[in-house]
Amino acid sequence: MTEEDAPALTLDDVLRRLDAAKQSLVDALKSAEGTPFEAETDDGDSLRSAIERTVDDVNFYYGRLVARALNLPQPPCLTRAEFGSLREGSMSLQVAHRRFSNLLHDLIPEDLEKVAEDPKHGKFTLRQVLEMATGQYNMRAQQVQRLASAHTA
Repeated sequence: MTEEDAPALTLDDVLRRLDAAKQSLVDALKSAEGTPFEAETDDGDSLRSAIERTVDDVNFYYGRLVARALNLPQPPCLTRAEFGSLREGSMSLQVAHRRFSNLLHDLIPEDLEKVAEDPKHGKFTLRQVLEMATGQYNMRAQQVQRLASAHTA
């Protein structure tokens, strides 16, 4: 069976995967407690940079694409993330995800095919945007786990 032959995920499946990926990141952040928040690896990664990039991407990239696809206004008063602690970053991630989820609360299955345009990266269906956000959460969860284990090693 090829990817084209595989049945498309339903709206509920897509949203469930997004929530599970977000929870995976939240769990990884909880398990990283005790890891120095600003300690950088040789690659320049830190818990702080990982969580700040994630919150910014959810607020400014994925949220903007969803709003464009659904012809909704952008949430007001968003600023770039700058956190002083893992706890603050974790709480802000949950707030950013809630704001993002609020954009999705009235979705119907047909909305998954609506298109948003990013001037730099092209056009994406809402389904693609949600899958990219899911991938972002999963990637960051793995990064946080690596950062936490590098500190304990």
